[in-house]
Amino acid sequence: MYILICDDMIAEADKLEGLLNDSGFEINTAVFTDANDALEHIRSGAPVDVCFLDIVMPEMSGVELAEALRAEKYPGEIVFLTTSNEYAAESYQVKAFSYLIKPPDSDGVYKILSELEQAKKDDDTVGIIVKTAGSKRLVLFRDISHVEVMGNNIHFRLTDGTELVTRATFAETALALLADKRFIQCHRSYIVNISDINRVQGSEDFITQNGARVPISRNYPNAVKQYIAWVAGGKK
Repeated sequence: MYILICDDMIAEADKLEGLLNDSGFEINTAVFTDANDALEHIRSGAPVDVCFLDIVMPEMSGVELAEALRAEKYPGEIVFLTTSNEYAAESYQVKAFSYLIKPPDSDGVYKILSELEQAKKDDDTVGIIVKTAGSKRLVLFRDISHVEVMGNNIHFRLTDGTELVTRATFAETALALLADKRFIQCHRSYIVNISDINRVQGSEDFITQNGARVPISRNYPNAVKQYIAWVAGGKK
């Protein structure tokens, strides 16, 4: 796991790096005390899996750095370093994985790394079999943006902008998807992957990362609450 640490307090950055390296996980680290340098490192194409970002930094805060990373389409995880959880609201739009309370300790670091490892395993293996044109394909849950039923067909809209169409019952598809905590039903004809939601537009639509509109029905009043709880809870 390649981890980037950005904290303007070098002693605190070094302490976290030491805890990460002593955690028992296979870790490579890059440490920055300047947010702009960290951003340039990501832009250079460095294969960073996780960014640990101090929230309170001069010139560019950790939240602002996270926003810049997401604007650059950084696909990895973000963990905020903070003395409290008062910035929970700011984490919604940047899809922070979790928080690590400062000063960190070995137990806290191990817990975060374990959750990151498990999330990666889930992303790499868990999916649904979709039958199309006489063939079968495993579609990973992480690659599904949202699903819509139209007549007797189920349309799988994928995060890369492509679409798969299969003949299946919506109830059958919903049973498979909703068993995974990433998915919520927001309309009688739609199921959306929370991790692909970019924002909530009013109380009527989810907007995906690709800009697609997924309607929120009045019959599913908890859909927005589920989304907020998921991002606030760090995907747990």
